[in-house]
Amino acid sequence: MSKKYIIILGSTALLLLVFIFIDPFQQLKKSDEKKPEIQRPAVSLPAMPPPLSTSDSTKSNVLHSQSLVKDDPNFVSGIVEPYVDVTLGLFVPGRIDKILFTEGQRVREGGVILYLEKRQEELEVMRRKMIWQNRAELRSAMATVLSLTETLEANRRLYTETHSVSKEELDRLNLQWETAVSERDRLLVQEKREKVEYDMALKTLESRILKATVGGVVERVFLKEGEIYQSAQPLVRLINSDRCLLTLNLDDTRSYYLQQGMVVDLLINAGESEIAMKGVITKVPLVVDPASGVMQVKVVFENLDGRIKPGVTGRMRLPVKK
Repeated sequence: MSKKYIIILGSTALLLLVFIFIDPFQQLKKSDEKKPEIQRPAVSLPAMPPPLSTSDSTKSNVLHSQSLVKDDPNFVSGIVEPYVDVTLGLFVPGRIDKILFTEGQRVREGGVILYLEKRQEELEVMRRKMIWQNRAELRSAMATVLSLTETLEANRRLYTETHSVSKEELDRLNLQWETAVSERDRLLVQEKREKVEYDMALKTLESRILKATVGGVVERVFLKEGEIYQSAQPLVRLINSDRCLLTLNLDDTRSYYLQQGMVVDLLINAGESEIAMKGVITKVPLVVDPASGVMQVKVVFENLDGRIKPGVTGRMRLPVKK
């Protein structure tokens, strides 16, 4: 076989291979061009709820942060804070006896979170209650006054009508009656004082018990059982984030249309997304900080589902004056 013939066969085979590989790619490209583009549903803000309505508070839309312009001049940024954030303590020192609610647990308003050693105070309450409720002397004194009153009235009638009772006897009975009345009145005052002392003992006992001033979640317990507590130290940090506050520092050089009670649009960070919701302006300051030239505005919004974590950032759309 000649060299020329071999070259012709090789060229023909190469052309066939190129045709075989290029044609499928062209078909694939055509098929890709025919595929319709996926239409993503448009994200819209929820319908305007009544301010702070719990029924619609969870109807929030999740927006991907990549689809939003971070430097949008119509939005101002702020920090999310819990609506209730209190640090509780006691006015009396002592050793922590029992912690009933640990970190992360929810406690209702008025619930006992922990208490110090209080056995001595409990015994004092029992003693004061027994003294207060012991009315034997008072009952005896009242009975004596009643008996002497009847006797004195009978002798006065005899002295007036028949003179069968002497003036000295009548004066002696009258003195006994006045003495009995004085003793009865003294015991009545003593009973009131014993009631006050019993109430004071109860207050002393309650001062060693830490109760939740508001309902919320125990965020932190600063001491452990058995440790010594000094008065006015922080004991428990209590947070309620069912409602949150968005705190914004607005530059006073710009013109804003803000009113207390106004419903505004919010975008709150939640991980890699932002949640759109409604908020209500609760604070519009009347004065501007002269040092920084800003005014602090607060907006409250519902967070019953707990998706928003206090401490994250959020944005508020500036309302437009109509």
